[in-house]
Amino acid sequence: MSADWTAEATSILEGRRDGTGAWAYRPGLGPAAEATALAGLGVLAAGGPDSGSAGARPAAGWLRRHQRPDGAVAVSDGTPGACWATPHALLLWHALGFDPAPRRAAVEWLLRSRGEPLAPPPEERVEIVGHDTSLVGWPWIDGTHSWLEPTAMAVLALCREGQRGHPRVVEGRRLIVDRALHHGGWNYGNRSVFGRELRPQPGPTGQALLALAATDPGGRLHCVDLAVSYLSRVLPEILAPISLAWGVLGLHAWGACPGVAESWLARSYEAHRADRDATVGLGLLLVARAGKLPTLSGAST
Repeated sequence: MSADWTAEATSILEGRRDGTGAWAYRPGLGPAAEATALAGLGVLAAGGPDSGSAGARPAAGWLRRHQRPDGAVAVSDGTPGACWATPHALLLWHALGFDPAPRRAAVEWLLRSRGEPLAPPPEERVEIVGHDTSLVGWPWIDGTHSWLEPTAMAVLALCREGQRGHPRVVEGRRLIVDRALHHGGWNYGNRSVFGRELRPQPGPTGQALLALAATDPGGRLHCVDLAVSYLSRVLPEILAPISLAWGVLGLHAWGACPGVAESWLARSYEAHRADRDATVGLGLLLVARAGKLPTLSGAST
């Protein structure tokens, strides 16, 4: 296995792209916004400002053509009402310095999109689900409760668009902190159920660390230290590309990623490069190899 596996990974990704510039989760399916945005970010991260931007711009264009008039980006043509991939599109557009108009529309839609609070939050409800149900973040689907991952991605994208101080972002950060597990890391949703703490997961933990670093990179909370310890302990054994890549990016966000992480990424690539549903994983592995979400200038924003 070559130490530099990124060229081969990029070639595999390009081979999976359809004629419109977009990517599907796997061959045989239609293009999808999340897969297109993350694969585009991966190509950009691997290729640098010149070749990378040339490879990523068709993906950005496809996302723009599939943006709804209200600014949201639907997950796919078959699910026009599910728009949780809007932050993913915004991250790619931002990375490329894309046309401001669709970015503004996406930001405005994100600021209008709200998870449903369960208010007032009686004590018995907090005991059942384990978190403050009155906090408003972002849902997977409109009209439902806020979840950790869509909230983390929305906060991350909005911070990149200069909205760090917006009240929605501030409350999103509070929600992320509130959902932190007492023993370290984050689960996909609740902190606990009927008093039993849920198990942390590398992917949501990495996304939460990225979002917290974006909102206040100098404000290292105790939950950050616990999450860094959790990821440092479990990532050496993780092969799943998406979980590993988000976890590595979370460690990088707090300057805590060890050099050996390169070997973790290479091993995951070797194990999963031929998977039919490898598009998102390959894109994220390339971004994680770069250590941060890419920008044309190479700057961290």
